[in-house]
Amino acid sequence: MNILEFLRFSFEALRDRKLRSALTILMVIIGSGLMVSINGMGEGMNAYVTEALQNLAPNVLIVTKAPVIRTGHGGSQTNPIELNQGTVTRIKQIPGVDDVIPVIIRYATLKVGGQEMRVTVTGVDQTKVLKITPTLELEEGQFVSPYDATGLVVGHTIKQPPGRTTPLVRLGQVVTLEYNVIKEVAGVQKVETKSRSFVVKGILKEYGVGAAVEFERAVIISPVAAASLFETSGKYDAICVVTKSVDINEQVAEKIREMYHGNIGVMSQKSAVVTIQKVMSGFSVFLLSIAAVSLIVAAVGIVTTLFTSVIERTREIGVLKALGFKNSTIMVLFLGEAVIIGIVGASLGLIFGCGLCYILLNLPTGAEYSVRITPVYSPGGLLFIWIFSVIVSAIAGFYPAWRASKLDPVVALRRE
Repeated sequence: MNILEFLRFSFEALRDRKLRSALTILMVIIGSGLMVSINGMGEGMNAYVTEALQNLAPNVLIVTKAPVIRTGHGGSQTNPIELNQGTVTRIKQIPGVDDVIPVIIRYATLKVGGQEMRVTVTGVDQTKVLKITPTLELEEGQFVSPYDATGLVVGHTIKQPPGRTTPLVRLGQVVTLEYNVIKEVAGVQKVETKSRSFVVKGILKEYGVGAAVEFERAVIISPVAAASLFETSGKYDAICVVTKSVDINEQVAEKIREMYHGNIGVMSQKSAVVTIQKVMSGFSVFLLSIAAVSLIVAAVGIVTTLFTSVIERTREIGVLKALGFKNSTIMVLFLGEAVIIGIVGASLGLIFGCGLCYILLNLPTGAEYSVRITPVYSPGGLLFIWIFSVIVSAIAGFYPAWRASKLDPVVALRRE
């Protein structure tokens, strides 16, 4: 028998038991499909975050307040440094620093024409913002000056929210920013709502994601306006340090850490990308291992299906052996059934996994902020999952096929 005859014989055996074969193939489809889906989502998220951080200029360091580290006795080992003008002045004195740009980031509700949208409000010197994100461009208008208390720039999604046929915000329009402040009065915390009107002086081009801000849904105001609006008392949420060269990033970062005895967070584009890629890679491996369990369950289903087939076809096996079929031939016939289950299940699983990934990434979440992540599939990754699924199926079918090949033909022929 040639290979085509082996496959035809195995295929006909599966076709004679349609329901059982279909359910076993379905198990393989689900297992391989989950692996494809998780792999696509993981790679897509990795690409999304990497792209976001790469929009940041390579010679920029992000300085943040370090988290409080607790000791085993419940005390505080380190105290986070407050970021203020004093911090800015000290960092400016470090050799290799070209500029220091403080940033204030808060969340607020933008109201205009009876409509409202939750937005990120960023207070930053817009004459220097291109030092941080060189790819940022205006579609209309201009950036506001560092001391402009009433002007703002809005992201492209704020101008034209998804689903709208007409712009929500236009150049020169007056909009209102509303936010909540928690204040303690006589020992009782109360929520106070504040609002302020601004004039739209600029609209950003479609941008995507930024290093620290999602500019599509961002409102950018001057640092003076942000400090007054949010009553920050001279404190900043982050400080962007522009170095004179990307080659001295680590040296400058180390100087900043030494200056504050490690009680401050410093992150570069390169270190952030590497760290996030490691985290995403580990998370993807964890999820893939869970998906692989479902493929192992499918393998158990293949073992059960083939063992049942061997029991039902014991007399048939005896007849084949009486006709001169070798043990190896019998084994290949049954092993062929497992391989066909694996090939069909893995092939359909690739299609199912790609579709499932697309559906999951496009499900409405109801969240105020959503990101658009595109699944990423590599031919090598898909081929690996396909081959892995087929190999697992073949391994699962090996023992039942071996048992079938070892049946005594005399005993098999006596079986009713």
